[in-house]
Amino acid sequence: MKYREIKRHLDKPDAVFDCESIVRARDYVVLKYVNARPGRVGDLEICAGSVTYGYYRHGAGYVLWKMCDPEGRLLGHLFHVCRNLKVGDHHVDYVDLMLDLWFDPAGRLTVLDRDELEAFRQRDGLSRQDMEWIARQECTIACRFARILEDFDAILAPVQAGSTSA
Repeated sequence: MKYREIKRHLDKPDAVFDCESIVRARDYVVLKYVNARPGRVGDLEICAGSVTYGYYRHGAGYVLWKMCDPEGRLLGHLFHVCRNLKVGDHHVDYVDLMLDLWFDPAGRLTVLDRDELEAFRQRDGLSRQDMEWIARQECTIACRFARILEDFDAILAPVQAGSTSA
């Protein structure tokens, strides 16, 4: 089923992605996106044909992307800290709060975009409440990483078992 991701940015125009809905429940959706063009996450080059599984839970403070190469090998997990995450019947919508947490396949954490977040805060002014929200989400993700992935992998298992490629 076709599904749309609407990612609202603080510092640039919104981004809209057409995805495939592969799991839908009352308060969450898992979307699949095949990357048509190469991209980057931190220092990692993501090649065209790579697959991203996005996990969107209504009201959560993060979006989780499980990223795999075209052969299905895990590249890592990317958490986007966000607010106002809404899961609708045919779309997800959220405000991206700039800070991303990247976990490589071994579970090592790299925090991305902290400098950009701080520059934006100083230039355009994020509220104290926004900065506290971001800090709470960062702590929650870092502390609960293994449990979040365990839950997400359990949701994805039937889907991945039924396909010949991720």
